[in-house]
Amino acid sequence: MKLGAWSARLILPVASILVLLSPLALAGCNKTYPYQGSLTGNWTGQLTILGRAIPIGGTLSMDVDGKGVVSGKLNSTSGGANPATMSGQVDSAGNLTGTVSLTIGVTTSVSNWQGKMNGSGKSLGIQGTWTSQHGSGTFSATSK
Repeated sequence: MKLGAWSARLILPVASILVLLSPLALAGCNKTYPYQGSLTGNWTGQLTILGRAIPIGGTLSMDVDGKGVVSGKLNSTSGGANPATMSGQVDSAGNLTGTVSLTIGVTTSVSNWQGKMNGSGKSLGIQGTWTSQHGSGTFSATSK
């Protein structure tokens, strides 16, 4: 048998196998991030500013994109805080870490947010806590 004929007989089956397996290899690349979606909820807590305890809380909305990047907005329904922006990350296990810069009057408090997201798609939920040098609290949200 000539070398050209032998290699042609080998290349055709190998190429066929690669063509059949390529969709399986690519299928894993197209998975949707499990915690992608939009959530709304509430947050609450207490800040101590200039020796005065200030109960604080309100509503929140957050979006998690296909890479786990969190962007959101907090509104205050008590305590006179200005609307604030949240930024963060949700890892593949559903753990949220992020920050919020909240201004009350002339005092700005940067808080760290930690939470655990569960569910997927249109049935997401998250619960967690926030802490800052001026106080702490909790938050929770569910899919819009």
